[in-house]
Amino acid sequence: MSVSEALEAGGISPFPSSNKRQAIQGALQRLIVIGRLEAGTPLVETQLAAEFGSSQAPVREALMKLQEAGLVVRNGYRGTVVATTSMDEAREMVAVRLRLETSGARRAVAGFDQEMRDRLAGLIAEMEAAAESEDLFALTELDRAFHLAIFERAELPSLEPILTRCFLHVHRAALANPARARSLLQSARWHWPIVEALGSGCPDRAAAALAEHVNNVIEGMPPLAGDEPE
Repeated sequence: MSVSEALEAGGISPFPSSNKRQAIQGALQRLIVIGRLEAGTPLVETQLAAEFGSSQAPVREALMKLQEAGLVVRNGYRGTVVATTSMDEAREMVAVRLRLETSGARRAVAGFDQEMRDRLAGLIAEMEAAAESEDLFALTELDRAFHLAIFERAELPSLEPILTRCFLHVHRAALANPARARSLLQSARWHWPIVEALGSGCPDRAAAALAEHVNNVIEGMPPLAGDEPE
């Protein structure tokens, strides 16, 4: 699917914005994460500029940001293409998430208060609304915001960019997985046990709730290469 076709199919049209780079980056990231733009799809700066009614400078900046996130590959004169997220990479990133988030949950328990509970509850409500409107990308963005809100309380800011990158690629692989069977609303509501565990004041319970949640992400995913039974 071309960029033009993906924009039309995704209901995304050029729109005025005070920050063109952010608008272009956000639109392309949405299309890549939900699979409208497949790996290897060329992203030509001049064509993108025409699609978004922009000069090439914001397009180039957006593509550089997407490259930093690992969503595109820029090959100099050979151009830019949508990057690949393999299932093996996604499963390895789930392992990274598991390590970071369970540790973060243990640390976050001490800072869990009513303000944080309200914030997390609000994000779950927004996730439920996104699920009911079948907005996959919005649901993944809110999911990321939920998990990062918890990790912020762990006070490990240098690790947040690693976790953010993991979210992007795991979500991309999960949405492309034909074995994904749970409903979107169910995915949204599965965040409540984490809130309750954090509120219990028990670090072990919080870590266990996070671990169970993250492990559900790889449900139905093929095993890592080399992990298949002989």
